[in-house]
Amino acid sequence: MDTPIAAAAAAEPIVSVRGLAFAHPGDASGRNVLEGLDLILPRGGFTAIVGPSGVGKSTLLRVVAGLVRPRAGEARLLVRPAPDRRPSALVFQDARLMPWRRVLANVAFGLEGLRLSATARRRRALDALALVGLAAEAAKFPSQLSGGQRQRVGLARALAVAPDLLLMDEPFSALDAITRNGLQDELLRVWQETGASVLFVTHDLDEAVYLADRVVLLAGNPARVAQDVTIDVPRPRPRAGLARHVADLRRALEENFIGGAGI
Repeated sequence: MDTPIAAAAAAEPIVSVRGLAFAHPGDASGRNVLEGLDLILPRGGFTAIVGPSGVGKSTLLRVVAGLVRPRAGEARLLVRPAPDRRPSALVFQDARLMPWRRVLANVAFGLEGLRLSATARRRRALDALALVGLAAEAAKFPSQLSGGQRQRVGLARALAVAPDLLLMDEPFSALDAITRNGLQDELLRVWQETGASVLFVTHDLDEAVYLADRVVLLAGNPARVAQDVTIDVPRPRPRAGLARHVADLRRALEENFIGGAGI
């Protein structure tokens, strides 16, 4: 049987991470946070990243997004550039909406600078809002929305640029359980409809197993890939039927604890 790494390598890749090392520029010790990290993400897949707090999960996301540069190695996004779209888009833990802009203008923000007419930008923004079920809220300001709705606007803003890769940094962690579950299901629907690849950082093992095809555990100091697990449960998945996979991940995480850090 193929290992998860072999299976990912066999599929058409969208991200190739090889020998990656990263150190925070402001860290006087010069210690690497990530080192010798190898990872291949298949096109169209949903990959979750889990690991102890401070291990470098969000850092990896930012390296892949091109927001920070590695000390060594590479993280290549294998996408052909196009003038009317962006290769990747990043969704944060908080929606980071501009309070002075209406919802539609917030969603259209990422389209500025692309080779699109004003009419095309408006249409793309409206289509993205419709995709997340918020077309009726286009004229509102962020302050008039619930927390879950603001996160949907943040997702719509990312989707509007038609990314090949959707990078998500704990986007539901600040929400209540009911809203969070609803947005998880919404994300799965959007992922299946758009065909985008997803790299999703989370502290929640239940969330990782419910959402992802594959869960990658980062551990160590500096961090490397400690476990790479395929979640072979058919979709749609029953939330109550994933206990074994969650327990296996938790056991692997406990075996790789560093300094008593939590996840």
